[in-house]
Amino acid sequence: MVNEKMKTVLRKFGRLAMLPALLMAFPVWAQIELPDWKTVNITTEELGHDVYMLQGFGSNIGAYVGPDGIFLIDDEYAPLSQKIMTALGKRSDQPVRYVVNTHWHRDHRGGNENFANAGAVIVAQKETRRIMALAQKTPEMQSEIGPSAKNLPTITYDRAMTFHFGDEIIELHYVPNVHTSGDTLVIFKNANVIQTGDMYFNGFYPFIDVPFGGSIDNMIAFYDDLYELADAHTKIIPGHGPISNREEVRAYQDMLKIVRTRVALAIARGVDLQNLKAAKPLADLDAEWGDNLITADWLLDMVYADLRKHGLRPASHD
Repeated sequence: MVNEKMKTVLRKFGRLAMLPALLMAFPVWAQIELPDWKTVNITTEELGHDVYMLQGFGSNIGAYVGPDGIFLIDDEYAPLSQKIMTALGKRSDQPVRYVVNTHWHRDHRGGNENFANAGAVIVAQKETRRIMALAQKTPEMQSEIGPSAKNLPTITYDRAMTFHFGDEIIELHYVPNVHTSGDTLVIFKNANVIQTGDMYFNGFYPFIDVPFGGSIDNMIAFYDDLYELADAHTKIIPGHGPISNREEVRAYQDMLKIVRTRVALAIARGVDLQNLKAAKPLADLDAEWGDNLITADWLLDMVYADLRKHGLRPASHD
């Protein structure tokens, strides 16, 4: 079972760096072509102990269906809110009491206002709320966040938070600067389920939101801690992709180490990003990891920018 190892996880990452005052650019996910919402179906997978994973278009949703209400982790895009509520209604006649946003990207919190209007309390780490509130005041980002205060979390936490909800203990833990500067890891203790948000994608390349604090090195390190938090029976709900386990996390970490090594070597040799992408350094990985949301070129963009941002430069030949 997952346990108090999380304290060690938090110590490893330390205090986060301050987000730049200006929101620099739309992240990769803003370029994703959205579907005809009428064609999207919501599927529900039972994980045991009244915990479920829901999938539609966007993030995976975790749900604990308790005797007095439903506890939701992420809520996908706003046009899917009614379909999500209908799917949950097949499991319980109780309302959604809480929605936790694992981070600020719209495919994880797009339904906030709809669920708030239906009576749910929105919860997030305080850095996630800070980014969302700042984005509402930034003209380039207003359409991504929306103007309503009901989109914003009304309860925030700093390092950790625990809910004793129905028969389940639900822990929220802040893990900074992995996918973004405001990531939340969720642990359903009794069910032995961990939900990672976009700190982990199962089966395809990750999205590292470098302008908003994401880091490939922290992501690689986080997988060591995620592996230790899980046991052989733990079910892991990734941000995207099917239900996972700790051995798949280890394989994913190995892939990302290869990517990091190849990009770092190219930078050390003085190869610019355009020529790096032209060389197709991830071609051997694409068959297993590249045929999905994030292309190899997008991943190279992110990793190259991240390593340069953190000081990696061409080697001196003096």
